[in-house]
Amino acid sequence: MKPIQLTMQAFGSYGKKTVIDFTKPDQNLFLITGDTGAGKSTIFDAIVFALYGEASSVVNKKNGTELQSQFSENSVEPFVELVFSEREGSEDVHYTVRRVPKHIRPLKRGTGFKEESGSVSLIMPDGMEYPSKETDKKLEEIVGLTKGQFMQVAMIAQGEFMALLRAKSDEKKVIFRRLFNTELYQDIVDELAKRRKDKQGKIAQIKTACQTEVGHIIVPETEISEKTETGAAEKADDAAETDDSCSRKIHLKDLKDRILKSERLSLADMEALLQELQRTCEQLKEKVKHSEERRNQLNQDYLERRDASAKAEQLQERFKELDLAERELAECEKEKNLVGKWQLLTGQIEAAWDVQAVWQRYQDVKQQLEATEKALKSHEQALPEAEENYGQSKKALQQAKAAQEQALTEYSKILERVEKDLKSFAKIAAAKQAAAEAGKMAEAASRQEKEAADSLNLLEEQEKQWQQQAEKLSDTDSRAAILLGQQREIRDMAENLKNWQREEENCYRQRQTAENAQTAYIQAQDIYIRENEVYTQASSAFFDAQAGILAKKLQPGQPCPVCGSVEHPHPHQMERASLTKEELDVLAQKLQKLQKQREKKSNQAGAAAAALEASERSCHQMGEQLYRKAQAYDNGGKNCETVDANDAFDSQWLAKQLKRWQREWQDRDSQLQNDRKNLLQLKQLMEDAVSKKKELSEKKEKAGQQLSQIKVRLAAAEAALENMETSTYYESETTAREILTKASEKKSDSDRNYKCCEKAEQEDGNRKERTEERIHQLRQSLPSQQEACSERKIAYEQIMENRQLTETQWQSLTKHYTKEDRQRLAEQINRWQEKKIAAERLKEASEAAIGDCMKPDMEQLLLQQNEAEAAWKKEQEVYDRYTEIYKTNLKVYEALMPKMNERSRIMEEHRRLDDLYNLLAGKVTGSRMDIETYVQRYYLERILYAANRRFLEMSVGQFELRMCDITKAGEGRNRGLDLMVYSNVTGKEREVRTLSGGESFMAALSLALGMADQIQQSSSAIHLDMMFIDEGFGSLDSHSRDQAVRVLQQMAGGSKLIGIISHVSELKQEIEDQLIVSKNEDGSSVRWQIS
Repeated sequence: MKPIQLTMQAFGSYGKKTVIDFTKPDQNLFLITGDTGAGKSTIFDAIVFALYGEASSVVNKKNGTELQSQFSENSVEPFVELVFSEREGSEDVHYTVRRVPKHIRPLKRGTGFKEESGSVSLIMPDGMEYPSKETDKKLEEIVGLTKGQFMQVAMIAQGEFMALLRAKSDEKKVIFRRLFNTELYQDIVDELAKRRKDKQGKIAQIKTACQTEVGHIIVPETEISEKTETGAAEKADDAAETDDSCSRKIHLKDLKDRILKSERLSLADMEALLQELQRTCEQLKEKVKHSEERRNQLNQDYLERRDASAKAEQLQERFKELDLAERELAECEKEKNLVGKWQLLTGQIEAAWDVQAVWQRYQDVKQQLEATEKALKSHEQALPEAEENYGQSKKALQQAKAAQEQALTEYSKILERVEKDLKSFAKIAAAKQAAAEAGKMAEAASRQEKEAADSLNLLEEQEKQWQQQAEKLSDTDSRAAILLGQQREIRDMAENLKNWQREEENCYRQRQTAENAQTAYIQAQDIYIRENEVYTQASSAFFDAQAGILAKKLQPGQPCPVCGSVEHPHPHQMERASLTKEELDVLAQKLQKLQKQREKKSNQAGAAAAALEASERSCHQMGEQLYRKAQAYDNGGKNCETVDANDAFDSQWLAKQLKRWQREWQDRDSQLQNDRKNLLQLKQLMEDAVSKKKELSEKKEKAGQQLSQIKVRLAAAEAALENMETSTYYESETTAREILTKASEKKSDSDRNYKCCEKAEQEDGNRKERTEERIHQLRQSLPSQQEACSERKIAYEQIMENRQLTETQWQSLTKHYTKEDRQRLAEQINRWQEKKIAAERLKEASEAAIGDCMKPDMEQLLLQQNEAEAAWKKEQEVYDRYTEIYKTNLKVYEALMPKMNERSRIMEEHRRLDDLYNLLAGKVTGSRMDIETYVQRYYLERILYAANRRFLEMSVGQFELRMCDITKAGEGRNRGLDLMVYSNVTGKEREVRTLSGGESFMAALSLALGMADQIQQSSSAIHLDMMFIDEGFGSLDSHSRDQAVRVLQQMAGGSKLIGIISHVSELKQEIEDQLIVSKNEDGSSVRWQIS
């Protein structure tokens, strides 16, 4: 990746559009120079922002609206556009990325501002635009590095130059993982961890399954009685067996409870449980077999007794049937005479009802003959009256016809006169209507003329009022300018308030730090004073003991080694054993250590107090400035006094004030918008009023013309109406219609009278014809009815003779007995006969079934059957219980055996995975270096090889970088990628943090260059043909600086583009191609100075 061209607009300190062409320098090494704050580092920010959407610095991170330039209007859209090349195969292709940060822009309508979200676009080498949602991921894929990695090896920002050099092993591991694709080894560790976790999960599942199965084990609490009678020896054996069984059951229950309650499955408990469960199942199997045999025997005994009871019950039923048959036969013998009487009466009743049927048919024919004779007589008497009525009806019909014709003639004459007058009356009404309408139109035209005049006057009055209101609202533009200024002041104060609140939070944290440091110092002081007293006492005791030792060695006449005297009148006496010199030295070292700690705590407390004072001073100054701004805003620009420490002014008060001012501003802005809206409406109303006044004047004039025309038409209509009113026959339309109505009613009455007479004539004629026809029919049917009546009478007399009944006898029988009575008697006779036959058959069958058998004792037989059934069911319960326990426990045993075998296999697999995971993940005591770090040491070794070539040259062969020794890299923590610096002068290694500023710069620069070389060699997909270095050269002496520049010039001899930001004046002489950055009131600008 190599930058070609960078374009910035409204970005950072660059207000105007600025283009930097990186192809202009003649050499690949160039200098970026300019005054402090001119915008040199902003070039770095722009490149990193274009690629990753963030500024370069992590310490002073800027994002979003913070990147928008203050040197351009908010209406100018900020953006960064970077054209860079990337090698694909043997060719270089160009990509163009354009990124717009989140920024503030003015509203398109009205006043105020809106925050616009950021955007990004990427133009591919073929000219197509890449989808914006995936652009960030695609850019990282093209460059081959994340933003953090890019900052480590390609663009080293100000203040972060030493980050890679001093990074811990774990931090370097993340960087190297992406650079050298070593994530495979971490994936291996993760896969091992996943498999180990899977095995742990399976072990837990097996544990749960085993505990679930163990929970299903049934342990009998009492022995189930199997025998009712046993011998003495058998009882003794059973007692011994019961004791052994109880102990096994107690053992099995204890194992079951222990396994269910344990968090980890005990292999010993499970094996003991399986053994005990196996023995229990074998014993249960024997008991099931024994119980089954006894159950079958008792069942057979029960079935035999049940069959015997069933046979006895059947015999008992036969005896009952025999008794029943004998009783019914006796009853039939008693009813025999009565049944004979029923049979005789049944025949008589049937004969009487046969005679009654023939008699009834005779009576029917006789009554019909009498009715025919009576009807014939009645119709012969009514015929003369019908003939007379018919003659009268014909005469009335003729009279009605003549009246109808006369009424029709009169109605036609009246109708003709009325229709003629009605037409005349219609014309008169139309003329009156026209005259009335003309009058109404005249009134309407007059009213319209007046309304138009009134509306015109009212509109002129409203127009004057609108002009006055518009004059009052004419100051909206000046008010808008004032509100815009107030909005900016409120926004600035809100931003300053956020900074003040952050400073207050920092001040609070600093105060906590100072208090903690002071407390730590006081504690260290107390400990030091106590230990100093202990040491003083111990030292005094030690020297006293030394004096005693010397005194003990003194000899009379020998000089004292201390004072030289030969006389020793009062030698020092040793009172007790004292400390040794070594113990006293230990106390002294401890005291010295405590003194250093006290001094360290004292320095820390002093530094924290100074930092607190500076923070409080800064916080106070920010609050004072905010207070002045707030007072100036609230007082309309009046001066305000310095804030006193006891004032009630604080950030919360200001936050409330800002909210209040913001609400007030919004209210004023809302009022301004309403006033603007009202002003526009007033202007529109006044514009509309001009056209409306013209319209009303035209309407008034038109209404006057219409009124004149209508008055002319009204006079003509009234003259025509006067002529038409003298030409009619009747006085009025109402009179004509009444006369016509009366004539019409008279005509209708004559029509109705004619129709009634015509209907009466037809009905009388029909009635006369029907009477004549009925007389003829009756005369024809009378002889046949007389003959039938004679035949039926003869048949009646013959059936009485045949049935040997007189008329009195059969009438008496039919009166007392109905046909249903005869049927009931017949049914009773049949039932008696059927009952007798059935009883005779039942008696014969019962006697045949009983034979020579005696009557059974059912009570004794049922008692024996119930006893046998109870014994069988009791044994069945014993068998079912043993079977249930046996099947359940056997099922548990068969389920547990394969699970325990599977658990053994999985436990062995887990052990192997756990050992391998701990080894490769660096979790073994004394070997904390993981496999990925171990592999990365190979790449780091190659990086150091390339870096040390530059480092040795820069340091004139004095220093080289080395990895932490592999034997110590895994002790305590992972230090496999930690760096040490080896001095060829002293022949010793030391921590890189002990290097001076200039030495650290050279080491970090060498490391970055070496990493870039290694990246180029190890990955064909990553091409970093660029390096930008921000500051750092100021810490070098002239010789070291010359060495560093020479190394960079050698690297720039190829295709790598190297840019250096620096204030060092000597570099301006050594590096000829320079990008000069300057800044004025319009923002930053750049220009190339090419040698």
